[in-house]
Amino acid sequence: MKIDLHGLELIGAKEELALQLEECQVMGVKEVIIIHGYQHGQILKNYIRSERFLEEMRKEGLKLKRKRFVNLGETAFYLL
Repeated sequence: MKIDLHGLELIGAKEELALQLEECQVMGVKEVIIIHGYQHGQILKNYIRSERFLEEMRKEGLKLKRKRFVNLGETAFYLL
């Protein structure tokens, strides 16, 4: 599944991610690609690829493992 965060600022992206990842977990999705972009700023990319993101998602009850960097604008995760 893909989650596209284009056009969102960090606060809105965090809320959207928690919602979408929770839905993925309920649906039994095992792999998620987060499209965060990078050309119009790197705040989202840096956050998504940080340990802080993984920690905050754990606090929401979501366990993620970074799979790979698909390209500069996308990052893939496993839902555990």
